[in-house]
Amino acid sequence: MRATTPVFLDFQDADHTLGLGRNVQKAIQDGYIDEVRGPRWFTSLFEKPFFASFTLVTVICSR
Repeated sequence: MRATTPVFLDFQDADHTLGLGRNVQKAIQDGYIDEVRGPRWFTSLFEKPFFASFTLVTVICSR
């Protein structure tokens, strides 16, 4: 098992890799995020310092 934690400091890199814009749009369509506030929040990510991270756990199994 291996845990890797990528860190994104550039919003465009994070959006490209993680599909942030696509996921925000889907959340708005499904009613999880307000259709007025959601786009405003997403746009604000370009204007401020940005930080995103997650932990990816990779497990390789064999017999």
